[in-house]
Amino acid sequence: LEVMNRAVQDASSQLNMGMLPGSSSRGLATVDILVSHCREPLEWIESALVPILPPRAALLLYEKCGERPVLSANFQSRFTSVSVLPCDDPAGLPRGDECLAYLAHLVNRYDSLATFTVFMQADPADHLHFAYLRIVFAMIARGTFLVPFLALNGAKHVASATPCMAAVYEAVFGEQLTAPLGPYCCAQHVLRDDSIRQRPLSFYKNMLSMVDGSMGGRDLCTSQRVERSTHCYGFEFMWHRIFGEDFDPPLRQDDVRLPLPLRLKFGNEFAKTRWHDVVLAPNTPQKVAGKVDYDTTRTSS
Repeated sequence: LEVMNRAVQDASSQLNMGMLPGSSSRGLATVDILVSHCREPLEWIESALVPILPPRAALLLYEKCGERPVLSANFQSRFTSVSVLPCDDPAGLPRGDECLAYLAHLVNRYDSLATFTVFMQADPADHLHFAYLRIVFAMIARGTFLVPFLALNGAKHVASATPCMAAVYEAVFGEQLTAPLGPYCCAQHVLRDDSIRQRPLSFYKNMLSMVDGSMGGRDLCTSQRVERSTHCYGFEFMWHRIFGEDFDPPLRQDDVRLPLPLRLKFGNEFAKTRWHDVVLAPNTPQKVAGKVDYDTTRTSS
C-alpha cells in the first residue's frame, strides 16, 4: 500500500508539472510510429492502422531498399507528419533488417523522442493482432497508458540460450549471459521515452555498429557468409533486456504489472458484441425419475 501511495503521489506531482506520469515529456503524449520497410505492401497502414490512430501520431518509414512510396494527401493528413527516411543495408554485407532501422532511429532521435515510439515491421499482422494494438492506442489517447515497455506480438519464444546469443549478449551488455532468454518474438513493441533514455546514447551507437557494416565482415556467430545479420537475429531475443525486463518475462495475461486491458491474450477481436443469440435463462427440462424403493432393492441383492 505504501508503494502504491508513493506511485500515486509521484504521478500527481508530474501531472502538476505538466508532465506525463513516468515520462520525461511535457504536455500531451506524442507518438512516433516507426515502420522498417523493404518492398512490402503498405495498404495495411490505411486499412488497419489509420482507423485506430491516437492523436498526435507521426509516421516514419525507414526505407531499407531504396524505395520512396507514393502516399496520397488524404493518407498523409491522418498523421501529424509523414517522413520517408533512407536506411539502406550495408553494401555487400549481411542485411541489418529491422535492427538497422530501429537503432538508426534511437541514435538519431535520442534527444527528440516522442513520448511513445511504436516499433513495427512492414508486415505487422504476421506477428501482432491489430485488435490488441487498438487497445494500446486507445489508452494512449486517454492518457492511461503508462507502460515503459510493451511487446506487441502474439507469439512468445521458448526460453533458450545458444553460443551465438551469448556472444551477441556479451557484446551488447558487456557481461555474460547467465540465463535463457524467452521474449515475445519478432521485435515489435512500444517504448516510453524515459525507458529508452535509461541507456546512454553510446549504448545504442554500439548496437548500431553491429548491424550497419562498421564491423566489416566480422560476425560473432559464424565464419560463413550469411544474408541476414546474425547480430540482428540475436537482438530479437534481447530487446526486452535492454529496457529492463527479466530474462524470461511472463506472458502478458500473467503479468501483474500490466493494467487489465493489456493482459488480454489477443486483443478484443473475440469479444462478443451481439448477445441476441444467447439464452440468458434457458428453460432446462427436468428429468422425470421413477420411484425407487431402495429397501426392496437392497433386500433382493
